[in-house]
Formats: sequence, C-alpha cells, structure tokens
Amino acid sequence: MEGKNEYIERIQFALQASIQTMQPKLIDTLEHHGVTATQFHLLIYLRNHKRCKMSEIVEFLEVKPSAVSFMIDRLENNNIVYRENDKKDRRVVNILLTEEGIKKIDLVIQDRKVMFENILLNFEEDELLQFVKITEKIATIAAEL
Repeated sequence: MEGKNEYIERIQFALQASIQTMQPKLIDTLEHHGVTATQFHLLIYLRNHKRCKMSEIVEFLEVKPSAVSFMIDRLENNNIVYRENDKKDRRVVNILLTEEGIKKIDLVIQDRKVMFENILLNFEEDELLQFVKITEKIATIAAEL
C-alpha cells in the first residue's frame, strides 16, 4: 500500500497536469467575453457581495487603490459595473454590477460549465459525489490557511 506522501505527490502531479490543460481554455472563455482573469475574480466577488466599497476591493484583490480605480473605470466604461454614492455617507462610493455585468458573468460561467461537464460527465454518479466532497473539503481547508 502506498504511503500518504506518495498519494500526495500523485495528486499534486495530476492536479498540475489538469490545470495546465484546462487553464488556456478557461482563459479563452474570458477573452471571448472581453474580461481579464482579475476582472472576473472581482466580478464574482461583486456578484456574491452585491455591493462593496473601493477599499474592500483593494483589500480583496491585494493591489493598490490606483489599480482598482483603473479597473473599475474600465469596467464602468464597458457598462459592467457602476458607482453609487452610499446613502448613509455620501463620501463612500459603492461598486455594483449592472444588468449587463450580471449577464456577462453568467455567460462566462456557463461556458466554463460546459468545459467541466465535458470532463465530469465521464464519471459515475458515486465518483462525482466523492469528488464533490473532496473538492469542498479542499476549499474549506484552503480557506483556513
């Protein structure tokens, strides 16, 4: 029986090979929709939080405020996000997704889903259930690191 270290090494190599194969295709879906990887990351964040302050985006993306401001300007010019003054404090500017921005995210996610389906539909149902449990556990543990 193989030891944990050997399993970990096999998993690491298999995941790396999968990522190297899939990443160019995932990037192509973003480019097809005119969105960069960082913008998509931000748009998903906005979708999950509905609205957020520029300072929250700076913290989330771990970049300089000027970089976030530039990114928001580009997304706003493309009608993907919009700025809204906070009703309680007019000095605060919130960033929100436009309807077009929501549609764009949904299209990218749908295109990516098709790619994952092409791979995962080759699994048996019990294998998919195991895979779901394992990937959710990885996500939970990774978030705690």
